[in-house]
Amino acid sequence: MSVTAKGTPVTGIEDMALDAGRGQAVLSAYDRRAGTMGGLYLLNLRSLDAPAVAAVPLATGLRPAGIDLRAEPDGARSLLAISRHEDGSATVERYRLDGATLTHQGTITSPLLCRANDVAFLDGERFLFTSSHGGCGWGAVIEDNVLGGRHGFVGVVDNGTARVLIGGIGFANGLLPDEARDRLTVAATREDALLVYRLSDPQAPPQRLAVPGGPDNLTMAPDGRLLVALHPSPFRLALHRYGWPGGAAAPTRVAALSPAGTEILLDQDGRRFSAATVALSWNGRLIVGSVTAPGLLVCDEAASGATGSSAPAEPPATR
Repeated sequence: MSVTAKGTPVTGIEDMALDAGRGQAVLSAYDRRAGTMGGLYLLNLRSLDAPAVAAVPLATGLRPAGIDLRAEPDGARSLLAISRHEDGSATVERYRLDGATLTHQGTITSPLLCRANDVAFLDGERFLFTSSHGGCGWGAVIEDNVLGGRHGFVGVVDNGTARVLIGGIGFANGLLPDEARDRLTVAATREDALLVYRLSDPQAPPQRLAVPGGPDNLTMAPDGRLLVALHPSPFRLALHRYGWPGGAAAPTRVAALSPAGTEILLDQDGRRFSAATVALSWNGRLIVGSVTAPGLLVCDEAASGATGSSAPAEPPATR
């Protein structure tokens, strides 16, 4: 499905934050391969039946990555967005969303944010973030991506100050806290696993859930299933991400985890829609975004193999 903003195609919708109550989603997008700036966009999900939809630009001139949305008691929404900069640094931008008006409320800076990947509210003030690597320079990237190190981490920001909460993760990516169940699920992309920690004791050894690919962003379906976008081939993803020979496409895979196990909802070779990084479930539809592809992939969940399970959101058995 084509997505435009003021007539311009939106490419590289890496992350989405669902506002189910209002039937909309915030999109985080920029075209990484073209090197152009992107932004944050508001999408009316009730328009998904159209072959092309127009999103409302909320903030432009950004290179956003992970985002999170929180409903406030006064009915407004708070939004967090990781913003990456040309000098290799990154910040977390805080916004207030009233209708289709986004108001900037502050910037969080820290050297720990230089490889920030995803972000998630804990409450109105504190939030978590993941860092894919343990350092800012290319040496840290080579140490993990080439030499197999595991230096990614989860950090927490409290009163504007960032600190490391959990270390030793092989490319920490998406994260999903669930305070009601004392649980924090983290995608360890280079470990082909989800790591489930106790929020009350994050230093305790996590439950490890193997998944069929490198996990990226995590979302929760209305029926409690955990949706995860997966990268079946890191090698093909790298070729595709950087436009190298042999990288015309990268596989797209989406899975749902429940106590019954892991179910593949979508599994494609990438020629139609490459390198999925996030999936949302809304009104019986599976909505998929990609770090490189234009627009979104929208399909019926039942047609894509979903069971419609109503199982509670407890960690599935380790595979």
